[in-house]
Amino acid sequence: MFARLRWVGVACFIAAIPIPALVIVSIINGLVPWTWIFPAIGCLGLSLGAFGTANDTALHALRSVGREGLSAAAAAELTQEEKVRPARLSQVHHSPKASFAIPLLAMMLIAYVVRNLIQAWSA
Repeated sequence: MFARLRWVGVACFIAAIPIPALVIVSIINGLVPWTWIFPAIGCLGLSLGAFGTANDTALHALRSVGREGLSAAAAAELTQEEKVRPARLSQVHHSPKASFAIPLLAMMLIAYVVRNLIQAWSA
């Protein structure tokens, strides 16, 4: 489940990429105050955090389950992680509540900033 939840973070990040540029253009045009850059950067940060927490939780779950109960794709991912980043794999921690909360916060912040940008440009 958390492996699929990573893609929510990727989608949030893709949606958040143009937001800082749009905010900067809006600031230059005098449509919004300069302080709007902080939530714009927050959109990027929360979306990356959404991916990161879900990824760490998924890797922790893969490591905890063991190879016997894993699908072929999950076992291949675990093998790749062990080969590429063995030290990181031993240090990942799980945070299932944050894996649900952070994507929701990212989506809400992105929606809030986009709604306000639309209102600023349509005024």
